[in-house]
Amino acid sequence: MLTAYTLALAAAFSWSLASLISVDITRIIGEISFNRIRLIVVTIMLLIFTILNDGFTSIENEFLFPIIISGFIGIFLGDTLLFSALKTIGPRRNNILFSLAAPFTVFLNIFVLSQKMQIIEIIGCLVVFIGVIIAIAYGSSKDNLHRWEKIEGSIKIGIFFGILAALCQAIGIVIMKPILDNGADPIASATIRTAISAFALGLTYFFPHKIFQNKTKISLNLFLKIILSGFLGMALGMSLLLIALKKGDAGIVVTLSSTSPIMILFMIWILTKKVPKIGAWIGSFIAIIGASFIFLN
Repeated sequence: MLTAYTLALAAAFSWSLASLISVDITRIIGEISFNRIRLIVVTIMLLIFTILNDGFTSIENEFLFPIIISGFIGIFLGDTLLFSALKTIGPRRNNILFSLAAPFTVFLNIFVLSQKMQIIEIIGCLVVFIGVIIAIAYGSSKDNLHRWEKIEGSIKIGIFFGILAALCQAIGIVIMKPILDNGADPIASATIRTAISAFALGLTYFFPHKIFQNKTKISLNLFLKIILSGFLGMALGMSLLLIALKKGDAGIVVTLSSTSPIMILFMIWILTKKVPKIGAWIGSFIAIIGASFIFLN
């Protein structure tokens, strides 16, 4: 059990580190170009792993359409919105907004899968929302604007994209749940979801609008950082979470893996030598407590 919970924390650490690596790249080459290259690289990684482990044999024909829809919404749309928000509002605000995926998943389970909502889950959802509001509203100050705290563009649009990204993630999870419950291999499913998203984003390369093109030439250094971000954020982070879910209690594992908003505060503190505002700490802790109410009931 202890190993499982250590792996869950390692997954959160991996996602936090990937977020810090990604923010600078999205601001250099653009969020769509970044996500396009990242997904192509991750698809190759997952495809090799899935083929070596014969994972595709678990994917029934009737699973394919919902997996593709889940990938289109959760990864193609969700990740594109996520990195658009990341570029605009920075990793700290982006990570705390993404924690809204937990209450969104609860609400969707009620309306889509007809699950009953317990009072503790309602409280947990409200607590998460309160934590997010505190972290966003009171988490920064003008004298603490290092590059990861800077706003590029409209903060309202960045927050809106961050909320939509969390919603897309929740929709993708809810679509996938019955598929995984019926025996589909999680890694093979993730490979298909990522591949369809990479294909869709690959097509955007041929669109003439500048938003779909690289803002600058991609150097070897940038490309290696994109590979590292994809490996940490999807290949490693997701694998660690799946192993943890297999070995430990699902509620505790998911709660521990939701601690990335706190981890990213420590990383920013260490790397910038600037202590994040007290509002950022309080809001992040409150959001994680809310997530624990949702997943541990």
